[in-house]
Amino acid sequence: MNASYVSIDVPFEFRHTCWFCGEPYYESHAFMAKPNYDDQVEPIMVPCCQECFSFANDIKVSSLDILRDKVKEKLHKKYQKHLQIGVNWTKEELEDSEFEGKALEGFRESGWKMFEIAKERVNYRGWTVSIDGIPVEGLTTAFQFEFDGIVYTSLNHAVTQLATAYAIPQPYLEQVIELVGRDKMAYALRFCKTTYGYSPAERETSLASLRALLAEEKANQLASTVNKKRTKRTKKIAISEIKELILHRTMISPYAIQWALEHGATTLQLLAEQEDAFFEHFNQESELTAFTYFNGLQIYLEQREIDPEWVVQSDPNNHLF
Repeated sequence: MNASYVSIDVPFEFRHTCWFCGEPYYESHAFMAKPNYDDQVEPIMVPCCQECFSFANDIKVSSLDILRDKVKEKLHKKYQKHLQIGVNWTKEELEDSEFEGKALEGFRESGWKMFEIAKERVNYRGWTVSIDGIPVEGLTTAFQFEFDGIVYTSLNHAVTQLATAYAIPQPYLEQVIELVGRDKMAYALRFCKTTYGYSPAERETSLASLRALLAEEKANQLASTVNKKRTKRTKKIAISEIKELILHRTMISPYAIQWALEHGATTLQLLAEQEDAFFEHFNQESELTAFTYFNGLQIYLEQREIDPEWVVQSDPNNHLF
């Protein structure tokens, strides 16, 4: 090996293969970090196809993973129309289309294959990079983002490409994703497609409505979670199974504990939410009884919350919770 450069190791099954996109090998790109934060001494030779070789030669970056991502972005840009075939069509729809004319018939016959080739190239992950058997550390794919079967170098890259593919103003798509989260890209695109044609003022109104909708959904989810916890904890308990106990010179009624268990009021917060129901139930005996039971139950539940060790070692009813 020429001492003026080093080459990445190429597994046998990947010989004659481009590390960037998986196409047949053409030439090796001599990667030299710029800026050179890690004090790289020799160029690293990376096998490329002809297209990725030309892309890589025009890119100046500080690491191999950034070089990979920049090459991928160039592939995305060049083959954007090919990738859009998968946005606008399914394989079956394309095959069943009734295009007429030589050019359109050719598109029907080869369009899906063009999409698949472009998709395979941008999604290609290459092989783990090592030099003379020693792995090259610091390379990451953590920022990559996948949507609808296509891998993008980052969320920002995905937003740029998808905004173009769906003819949506990129700033508007960015605003919606910021509200709904990166995991709801499909939702964000649907929302934008139905509202982006509005005036700026109308779009602001749509965003305000979306914020309100998301806040309502969050509140409903929280209420649903609380209800599920209550349902999970609600059970019929025989009074004979509950042991009476005294805490801080206060008797904790088994009947109060029974009511709490059967109504899912097993924390101070949950008890507070059902305070009216508690008093309505025990006021049938007397207001004094209801107050005494409620006060004792509060002391009991507070003890359970502030002293987990007591719960495990001394609470005679812990097995019922």
